[in-house]
Amino acid sequence: MRINQKQMKEVRRCAQDFKYFCKQHLQIVNVDGKVVPLKLNPAQETYMETVHKNPWVYVLKARKRGLTTVVAAHNFWKALFIPNYRVMIVAHTDETAKNILGIYKNFYLNLPLYMRFPITQENLHEIRFEHGGYIRAGTSSSESARSFTFQSIHCSEFALWPNIDKAMAAVMNTGGENVQVTLETTANGLNEAHRIWWGENGYEKLFISWADDPDCWKRGAPKDGLPLEVQELKEGFDLNKNQLNWAAHTLMTKCASNWNLFMQEYPLEPQMAFITSGKRFFTTHIFPHAKAYEGYEQYIEPNKFAVYAIGVDTASGSDEGDYSAFCTLDVTNKEEPKIASTFYAHIPPNEFAEQVLKEANKYGALVVPESNSYGLSIIEFLMTREFGNIYRRTKYDKIKKRWSEMLGFNTNVATRSVLLGRLLQYISRGWLPINDERLKSEINTFVFNSRGRPQADTGKHDDMLFATGLALIGMDQIDAIKHEREHIKPRTIAEILQFEIATGKLYKKSGEGRDSDPLSALNALLH
Repeated sequence: MRINQKQMKEVRRCAQDFKYFCKQHLQIVNVDGKVVPLKLNPAQETYMETVHKNPWVYVLKARKRGLTTVVAAHNFWKALFIPNYRVMIVAHTDETAKNILGIYKNFYLNLPLYMRFPITQENLHEIRFEHGGYIRAGTSSSESARSFTFQSIHCSEFALWPNIDKAMAAVMNTGGENVQVTLETTANGLNEAHRIWWGENGYEKLFISWADDPDCWKRGAPKDGLPLEVQELKEGFDLNKNQLNWAAHTLMTKCASNWNLFMQEYPLEPQMAFITSGKRFFTTHIFPHAKAYEGYEQYIEPNKFAVYAIGVDTASGSDEGDYSAFCTLDVTNKEEPKIASTFYAHIPPNEFAEQVLKEANKYGALVVPESNSYGLSIIEFLMTREFGNIYRRTKYDKIKKRWSEMLGFNTNVATRSVLLGRLLQYISRGWLPINDERLKSEINTFVFNSRGRPQADTGKHDDMLFATGLALIGMDQIDAIKHEREHIKPRTIAEILQFEIATGKLYKKSGEGRDSDPLSALNALLH
């Protein structure tokens, strides 16, 4: 169609100014279902600033921040005004690919007639302009567009792609010399998308948090007050009261008061996004700032009236392998165990055995080693040092037709399930307070694999987790130790205090009434 001079001037201005083009001519459907001009929000503005600095951008986002829309708008603008400019959209499903292409089609249909440049081909997967501009939508497994060369590639929700490595390699081979690449996704656990995010690979990393959105605020707190989890966000992320109100409201209304779901859908930092998504084993606890490190930590001083169990997970000592770890639990009260000390390091088994023995003697603890692999070296070492307080199990000898006693916990398919079940019970129900950073880190990254088996995610570890589980198993055999501790009589004021801390009971001398003055024992010692 013929266009006049004024229209030609408008076309030229739009071709030179993306933001002007958006505001004046691109239409979107807002949350209220109304067709409105595309006015870039702060997250979309940030994306445009980033892509101007580096054409390779990796966008990790919270839900509904409008990133797919702005990427589509920018690519549409180029394909419309630049002859032979080719755009490839790659999604995890065909339905999603077609929906994204639908955004482009809606942009085109809402343009003024003089700006609707002729289309020579249009279907569910492509738009081809007469001047050579081309937009193609497909899935990561599709081969239909691999013979083309594209100037812009939009990888949507690529963390959800099957075989990310293979698919990314195939997609990138379609890019021209100066290709613009946008990886845009929500997190999906600690998979290949997580590795790419933290790797040095040329991408400009852009995390879009809900806290950056000025619309994410609300006046007035819920009538029952802010949930404790939301209150804790203030300290960690410096949120104002209106943002906290929004978080509380969103948690209750859009996430059914499921904190894990809220953290998955609305993360506040990249690591939080990854660890709250995917098939996590421990879904009730998230520790976004947890980091593993080597060394010894003591959280509770030894108490002669308390009962302890040490879970021991032994590795080869290789710098590239698993960690050797132990966890000492105060199990005086089986319903409320507490972490007393931990150890976590790449260390030869013989040196680790020395550490275990030292800790066992310090706390007078039951040692629960594995009877598998390197765990046998721990058992052998303890026996040579005449340390007999070791976890025992019974085993039926089919040849001798009798039960025999064996040292250590034998980890197999059945017993592994028992150990993990106990861990899940104590951690998920909050019976075991988690104060060790190594344990927090492993809880974050313990997942179900593709076969549904719980294990550490690729490249992660579960050594402290299993050490803690072994210590919890040890509770089944602490009755003898507990009985022994109960017959120890405090002889000083300090020991009385130790007794009361360990047992949660007031110390009473024999013969004292049930309602006697709690200071009477102390007075007796003083006189």
